[in-house]
Amino acid sequence: MLRRLSESLDRFVAEKEARHRRNFVEVCRRWVTIVGPETAELVRPLGHRRRDLILGADDPVVMQEMHFAAPEILSLVNAALGQEAFDRVRFDLLGDRVSLDALRTAPPRFTTPPTTRPEHLGGLIGALDPTTPVGRCYAKYVAYFETGPKPSGRPSRGGRKKTGRAA
Repeated sequence: MLRRLSESLDRFVAEKEARHRRNFVEVCRRWVTIVGPETAELVRPLGHRRRDLILGADDPVVMQEMHFAAPEILSLVNAALGQEAFDRVRFDLLGDRVSLDALRTAPPRFTTPPTTRPEHLGGLIGALDPTTPVGRCYAKYVAYFETGPKPSGRPSRGGRKKTGRAA
């Protein structure tokens, strides 16, 4: 059966790209064991482009030092994968990006600490001018403890209210 060359190439390219992605995922999962804990603290995997492994560092000085260790890192990674998966190592600053070797964790849960009423609250109500910003702020502070906390944020914009459905 004859096929177009483009169809055959697409299938081969898709397999090749999938293999590169699998290799990179394997590197991310085993990063600390592949390069060792000392190097893993300094640089972390950020991504890959074709056969380039992209690593991130927190500090420009560390990034410069890791350029000298790039051949060793490349050989360790390729040896761990059992094939020449990557040809080159590139470095970039992490900045606010999250490295891909980080374990996914549950998001933090925030709680509001219980409010304790100050002992001499309200003693300055008559002493502060209520038209000044400080006086208004103090009056709201006193009112906060007298009435209790209120939910913050904008009220909902209206629309349909959720009600129970009739069966």
